[in-house]
Amino acid sequence: MTTRYSEFQASLAKRKFHSNYFLFSADACLLELAKQTFLRTVETASETQIAETMLDLDETSVDGLLHAAQSLSMFAPRQVIVVRGVMKLRETQGRRLAQYFADPNPQTIVVFLAGELDRDQRKKKIFEILKAGTHVVELAPLDADEAAQWLERRAHERGCSVEPSAVEFLLEVQGNDLGRLEQELEKALLFAGSQKQITLPMVEAVFGFAAGHTLSEFVDAVVGKNKAKALELVEEIFFTGRETGLAFWWFGQQLRQWLQFLELGGKVPTAEIGRRVGVFYPSAASRIEKQARGFSRQSLIQALQRLAAVDNKLKTSSVDTQFTMELLVHELTGSAHL
Repeated sequence: MTTRYSEFQASLAKRKFHSNYFLFSADACLLELAKQTFLRTVETASETQIAETMLDLDETSVDGLLHAAQSLSMFAPRQVIVVRGVMKLRETQGRRLAQYFADPNPQTIVVFLAGELDRDQRKKKIFEILKAGTHVVELAPLDADEAAQWLERRAHERGCSVEPSAVEFLLEVQGNDLGRLEQELEKALLFAGSQKQITLPMVEAVFGFAAGHTLSEFVDAVVGKNKAKALELVEEIFFTGRETGLAFWWFGQQLRQWLQFLELGGKVPTAEIGRRVGVFYPSAASRIEKQARGFSRQSLIQALQRLAAVDNKLKTSSVDTQFTMELLVHELTGSAHL
């Protein structure tokens, strides 16, 4: 069962810490956020500096980890050891950890970190050992409200605010991937300069689209079969924007998502398809599924092939690059649906 980040924070606020933790998440940035929150909370609860040690089991043996965990810190009343690479351990190494879990050092907190764990990894003996001997926290991706609050908090920490429409745009184009959201926020902060508020035109500008129009408008025109509008936006968004490479990447991702929803529709629940393609909000997944129904599988495959041709022509500075892109749009917005 996954745990929301806010729930993890609330549990730490009680200041009743376990001897061993196992935190894992598909979002590396969220996992890092949880780790930093944990360290700050333990230090605050200890009312003094704690000894922090970072270990990677690719570089440190299990014996080295256990020696560190069992040792008494000379400089702090409590030590926290953060460990990566635990899922690579063999069963015999895992048994050594199990022995420590049965009688942990009360002065030490060991925190194991891992990324996303698939079904096969959860069947490993080391996972069973960790599940039995640690407090397991599988962090769920932030939902829309949590991601919005995180963005606003990050901006506030930098002495700036973000207007709601800018937050909505960032979540729409980047989802709830905190690493990507952080990157876009940094670009917007640089663009804002001395201004104290990040606006929608600012985030649109640094994302690579002209302030007058966005890629979302282009996608809406394609989905709505508004050929004239879609063709009108091709040059502005894909050939004269500040970061046209991002525009092509984003549109390619959209095409692949539509194709995957078509291919998996009826076989896999909508929310699960969304998770597989990186769309974690049920409302967004439902919207993309509905958009996909306006295209045939063959039309999307052909569009991806043409987009690859556009990419190749861009690299070779071909004179008919824009024409190929316009042909792609012409085909996608055709009235025929097979």
